[in-house]
Amino acid sequence: MLIAKRDRVTAMDFRQVRYFLAVAEHANFRRAAEAVHVAQSALSKQIGELEAQLGVQLFDRLPSGVRLTQAGRVYAEEARRSLDLMERAATRARKAARGEIDRLTIAMNDLGTRSRRVAACVALFARRFPEVQLDFVSMVSIEQLAALRYGKIDAGVLIERPQDDWLDHVPVGRDPFWIALPSGHPLCELDVVPVDALVAEPFVSVAMSTYWLPQTRLMARCRLLGLVPRVVQEASNDHMQMSFVAAGMGVAFVNASIGAQLTDGVELRPVAGLDTELELDFVWPRAAAAPSLQNFATTMREMTARESL
Repeated sequence: MLIAKRDRVTAMDFRQVRYFLAVAEHANFRRAAEAVHVAQSALSKQIGELEAQLGVQLFDRLPSGVRLTQAGRVYAEEARRSLDLMERAATRARKAARGEIDRLTIAMNDLGTRSRRVAACVALFARRFPEVQLDFVSMVSIEQLAALRYGKIDAGVLIERPQDDWLDHVPVGRDPFWIALPSGHPLCELDVVPVDALVAEPFVSVAMSTYWLPQTRLMARCRLLGLVPRVVQEASNDHMQMSFVAAGMGVAFVNASIGAQLTDGVELRPVAGLDTELELDFVWPRAAAAPSLQNFATTMREMTARESL
């Protein structure tokens, strides 16, 4: 009961402050009453109650109107500032409810960082919602799933999305495997490399511990095509892998998207019959979708509709 009474007093105080500022502006009770659409007697009563609550006289009553006292001038200055803050708070609260003010943490794997579609989505979202701060972290796909479950990130861009009901998603795109060749390699003369031309080639692979699932799928498809890559060197990541290829240590299976960041001395070619692709998805927990996150997902859907990306 005490809280409810206090709320009523607070609400009345703000109404009284608005009435007070109207009187201060018009220096006349009648004109102020017309401006705030209340009876003059009701306005006069409210001002009297406000003065009583404050314990100060806010106006000098004159035959032709009213004039702020020194206490009234100070109170008017502070009251305007307070009302501006309250109006700003209300505006920002409504914007936050629409997802226009927030902070999102989004994880990305290597493919996500190379995706032009993801980059275009981020750029468009930033223009539309400049008051939503986007924080990006680098994280492999399996780590993203754990981080999503424990609320450490809001969303992720990953491969091999599990078919779980707790996740919602937007498909971002597919990234096929191509063969990376040292510049000047005889196979660079071909537009499409046949699988049997790779049988005798030395391969540079990436660490299975980091890229286990895509590498497992790739090797399974290679075996079906009669190819068992002869690995001569393992790299810890695809950047190191490209450097080794450029140095002539061997050839390597890489995702076609890496073409946008090719190391000098490396060329990419598709491989006949190698139809293995990685599916890239934007994912988030279905039960924890803030309005800002839904806005980001909507923007991503727009990007996926633009085939040129």
